[in-house]
Amino acid sequence: MLIVYGVYHFRPKRVAFRNDYCLSCAQPRRSVQIRTFDVCHIFWIPFLPLGFIRRWRCTACNRAPHVHPGTRRGFKWAGLVILLIFAVGFWLVPLTPDILIVGWIIRVGATVGATLTLAHLLRTPADQTLKERLAAVPPASDTVCPFCGSALLVLSSQCCCPACGVLRA
Repeated sequence: MLIVYGVYHFRPKRVAFRNDYCLSCAQPRRSVQIRTFDVCHIFWIPFLPLGFIRRWRCTACNRAPHVHPGTRRGFKWAGLVILLIFAVGFWLVPLTPDILIVGWIIRVGATVGATLTLAHLLRTPADQTLKERLAAVPPASDTVCPFCGSALLVLSSQCCCPACGVLRA
């Protein structure tokens, strides 16, 4: 049985902006915090309100800026270990005539896959941490709201737009 479910994001509103480092873009970018009222649905019928949720989004790619877009290095090392286990396991098991072709394909394929994965891991340098990348990004110092063009008001430690209510984080 097919069950269609998901989350609706009602009434999106920009509430803050900051200079950030987007891992998807791999560059310093401007991020915007969006507040929505989220509701779970089944078969397009809302049934469970989740409340107000805030999410940061990159203004260039509209993705979460701190979510790694590719396969992380630790998962690549785990894949290498699994390929090595398969390769060693199939080289140790004697092949019978009924699995001869499949056995050789797995023996050679796992060995070649492990070799190529190891070469890739040794050739590519380890990525900088997000903390190091964020340290190189200067904080936002805008005096004008980037969304409505009003002058920002300075409140104790933050700046606020009087027209649209956006905070400079």
